[in-house]
Amino acid sequence: MIYLITDTHFGHENIKKYCNRPDNFEKIIEENLNKTLTNDDLLIHLGDVAFKRELINKFCKLPGKKILIKGNHDKCTDSFYMTAGFTLVAEEITLNIEGYRLLFTHRPKFGHEADINIHGHFHSLYTPDETRLYLPLSLEHMGYAPIALDDSFTAKLKPFIIMKKQPTTEEIITLFENAIGEASDRDISDEREPHKLSKERLNECYELFSMPPYSTAMRKCRLWDYARIYAKERSSRADFISAVRGFVFSKR
Repeated sequence: MIYLITDTHFGHENIKKYCNRPDNFEKIIEENLNKTLTNDDLLIHLGDVAFKRELINKFCKLPGKKILIKGNHDKCTDSFYMTAGFTLVAEEITLNIEGYRLLFTHRPKFGHEADINIHGHFHSLYTPDETRLYLPLSLEHMGYAPIALDDSFTAKLKPFIIMKKQPTTEEIITLFENAIGEASDRDISDEREPHKLSKERLNECYELFSMPPYSTAMRKCRLWDYARIYAKERSSRADFISAVRGFVFSKR
């Protein structure tokens, strides 16, 4: 069985304050993993494992084979994580399940071409981009337990993929069979992402990046860094075009 978990943040004291975690959240996570996983299972961790090396080693001793999708707090070398016990370390992975492409990342990947992007990072159910399909996972909303990527879970995703419809906060709650609980203001508009992205500007970016030379550019994710600023209406179109042209042609 494949399981998902994200943003465990072992050794991060301030996460208790930032995300209202209980003092014993690490013990709760360990107990849930020990109770749920066997050594034959695969656990995909969507990033931000632990803040100390000894805690990374401790996490890797928990049951299951493990893949790490590196998060912004995963600062060690790939070789360290592999030595600690992860069988694979990557920036992202895509799994083809029942004919659908599921993209797993830490942050949401703007401009993705998968059927749906499953990610962590925000610690909320906030979705900043309505032009592609995203499923935000928040450990605080998952009962500090892994989620099984089983037939039941993928069956619930199918209607959204088929209709190309972004799940609403309420539908995400239903997707998890109401285990998430009542949504908060944070889940609807994350405090670290105060500005919703302009759908019109995002569509403009998608159209631009589908054409050469942008469609074949290396490190396309860097182009989306500029696009995100533009879609937040924090730069003009002229500045955006200048920035992406400068980046693309400087690499040639």
